Amino acid sequence: MPFADAMLVPVPDDIDPLKLASASDNMPDAWRSVGPALAQRPGAPVLVVGGGARSIGLYAAGMAVALGASRVDYVDYDPERLRIAEALGASAMEIKRGASWFVRNAPRVNGPYLVSVDASSTAAGLRYALRSLAPGGSCTAVGFYFAKRTSLPLMQMYANSTTMHVGISHPRRDLPDVIELVRQGIFDPLKVATLVADWNDAPDAFTTRTTKVIVAREPYGRLGGN
Repeated sequence: MPFADAMLVPVPDDIDPLKLASASDNMPDAWRSVGPALAQRPGAPVLVVGGGARSIGLYAAGMAVALGASRVDYVDYDPERLRIAEALGASAMEIKRGASWFVRNAPRVNGPYLVSVDASSTAAGLRYALRSLAPGGSCTAVGFYFAKRTSLPLMQMYANSTTMHVGISHPRRDLPDVIELVRQGIFDPLKVATLVADWNDAPDAFTTRTTKVIVAREPYGRLGGN
């Protein structure tokens, strides 16, 4: 590993390594969607639209709560994820699966949120996250959009001075912040894990349809999740 010295970050002795099983990818992806924005605007209200990037949306909601957002609303159709969001301290907003709900209910003018995260991986969810922003708000898209066309409410974005972030995350840059948040004990990523399996059961675990899978190998308890 020629870049190990630059890319690897040691796990502090006072953190259960299992809590950082997704620290190389999903957790930094969630951090970049709320951490910098809340540092610039402490206490800002946050909206997370879940459904596609399942664990990332939940991590983002939990981190926003831990970072002191005045309000964190989590939107999803899945009862399991809604329960997890509430366990993380967010307010759960249940919707019916599909795009029609977003089209009917998305605010047409200004929403109350200064920060929004689209983890739905749908064009309708992204538009909802954008339309829900107050003037000057910012939205980070953490999902994948496979449709040939993903239309955006550009006129409203223009009038609202909306900032939209789309692109890959940079885990190495954000790992120290993620680790520190966990070390402080104000955010527990294991609340997002819906299946923690033994290493020997990894083939079955990783094919289980659930929100977040982590596999652990004794005696280390340190191996990644999906």
